[in-house]
Amino acid sequence: MKRYILNLFLLVMLFSVSACSDDDLGPSIFDPSTEELTELDLWMQANFTKPYNIEVLYKWLDIESDMAATLVPPTEDNAAGLADVLKKIWCLPYVNIAGSDFFCKLAPKQLMFIGSSRYNSDGTVTKGSAEGGRKIIIYEVNQFDRTNATRLKRYMKTIHHEFTHIANQTIEFPKEYELISPGYVEQWKNMKDQEAYDAGFISPYAMSEPSEDFAEMVGIMLSNSRAEWEVLLDKPATQDGKDKLQQKLEMVLNYYRDVWNVDLYALQEECEKAIYEVVNNVNP
Repeated sequence: MKRYILNLFLLVMLFSVSACSDDDLGPSIFDPSTEELTELDLWMQANFTKPYNIEVLYKWLDIESDMAATLVPPTEDNAAGLADVLKKIWCLPYVNIAGSDFFCKLAPKQLMFIGSSRYNSDGTVTKGSAEGGRKIIIYEVNQFDRTNATRLKRYMKTIHHEFTHIANQTIEFPKEYELISPGYVEQWKNMKDQEAYDAGFISPYAMSEPSEDFAEMVGIMLSNSRAEWEVLLDKPATQDGKDKLQQKLEMVLNYYRDVWNVDLYALQEECEKAIYEVVNNVNP
């Protein structure tokens, strides 16, 4: 009896398999083909992915963007132009001063370009963001102009800032930093520049929390020349404010020197040189 049941079961299974193989289910809903790589895709791979393990996302992928914001993709020309410039004023200066090991270890796995600004409900505008050390998002790519030093420095301020977050997420900066000027406020956007300077902060956004304070110091320092940076450090109207900025600077310099073996002033000089060469079309 058991053998009869087993044979019957096998017969039913064989019929089922045969019936399924004869069914015409139509084309698959999954597209097994891959998108053909463009000349720009190949350039991105050769100049970012292969040497630094960075994927540059410039084509519109809604799953990768903020669905709560109204955003537009960058044009291919602007994406190509910005990528070329970032290699010269970001990747190469970091590698030249800090070394490829440092850069590749901390470089984000993805660099995403957004064509427009990102406007927030509180009235602020996000210039860039970092997601867990994995991805840096750059906005306003459609405003790219390689001859505009101010615009290029704005992009770089964002990247230096977010790159600092990645460094801090890997190895934290000393907790004593946040004790230098503990006047962090939630409504930082209502603060004036001079109010921030006098309280010992390099910008109003630096007043939002310690990690942003630290990243703003690095981002603003590396996106300005040494002379411009010295002017900013002298902005506080009180000696107390100037002393606090100097204390923070010393802690930032020591962190990069002791933890990452990086001379921030040398990196600042290299970044400034790179921007000058790009804007003035100078071949190094």
